[in-house]
Amino acid sequence: MLGSFLDRAWRLAGTAVAFPLLFGGASVVAGVAFPILQAVTPETRLRRERNQNLVHLLFRLYSGLLWALRLIDIEIEGRERLNNGPARIIVANHPSLLDVVLLMGLVRRAQCVVKHELWQSPYLGAVVRGAGYIRNDLDSAALLDACRAALDSGNHLIIFPEGTRSVPGEPIRFRRGFANIATTLGTEIQPVTISCSPATLTKGEKWWAIPNRRPRFRVEIGERLNTRLWLSCEQRPRAARKIVRHFEEYYAGRLGRG
Repeated sequence: MLGSFLDRAWRLAGTAVAFPLLFGGASVVAGVAFPILQAVTPETRLRRERNQNLVHLLFRLYSGLLWALRLIDIEIEGRERLNNGPARIIVANHPSLLDVVLLMGLVRRAQCVVKHELWQSPYLGAVVRGAGYIRNDLDSAALLDACRAALDSGNHLIIFPEGTRSVPGEPIRFRRGFANIATTLGTEIQPVTISCSPATLTKGEKWWAIPNRRPRFRVEIGERLNTRLWLSCEQRPRAARKIVRHFEEYYAGRLGRG
């Protein structure tokens, strides 16, 4: 009983430090690190790549810090599947605020499609702009061109097709954008399934509402799907709809949701 109380007190204190560190660190990166990189890297494309690599490194260090402080447990399955093959679209479900941190800390060369609201965020806006991430409210032609450029440069494209964090217990519902991009560009899709038990930092939950025991995040990297196989026997819009249904069923099976 005392041990559980002390563990929860430790996690609450640690979270009170770690949560502001995430957003405060973003301000330091945008206000100090990015300008330094800009000064020494005049070429726009290379500067953007260096900014993205810095975000990857810091997210990886931050994930390790949460684990070292025993605030969360992390289990990764299929990590080697990220290290082979061409640039692709990586899709993931979105149960927690930490999903982006965990996934982008795993994927070294990553471009991310982000909610347009983040571009105006007082905490993360300067980071997503400096890293050159792609706004999800671009018109279809501009969005497609940006995604094509990211993949052509060798970057994986990370998309959370739900558009926002999942509602616990509700079925997974994906927007069709990722499938439209994949079928238009003929690129592969790699699913990443993220689960957290007990749930934490879910949609609408306050940061201090920590669970009674340490959350365990499990990140499963799945096998890639070749979208060209779908296009060989279907028109593109119909193939995109079928791909969305395929992945909704895929995630429902792994997360136990109907």
